[in-house]
Amino acid sequence: MLRSDGITPCIAPTTGAVAVADRLARLLARAADSTGDGGQCVVYPFGRETSTASFAMYTFSIAVFLQAVVVVSFSALADYGMTQC
Repeated sequence: MLRSDGITPCIAPTTGAVAVADRLARLLARAADSTGDGGQCVVYPFGRETSTASFAMYTFSIAVFLQAVVVVSFSALADYGMTQC
């Protein structure tokens, strides 16, 4: 939904080549509008309103954190491997 009114869907269902071109034109026009938050879309993960840009940032941050945990966890295994006692 758009943040400005909370009712209008960000991407309306359309069919046909002309409708796809019209949808792309509306998306580009909304992206070029820098007058405020009227063009921002919102999603509701876990029941909280979050803009799609913030949701992408949070998702990327979580992925980087998990990658760091995996690298730190497995680096000792890569250095020492399976030692025989």
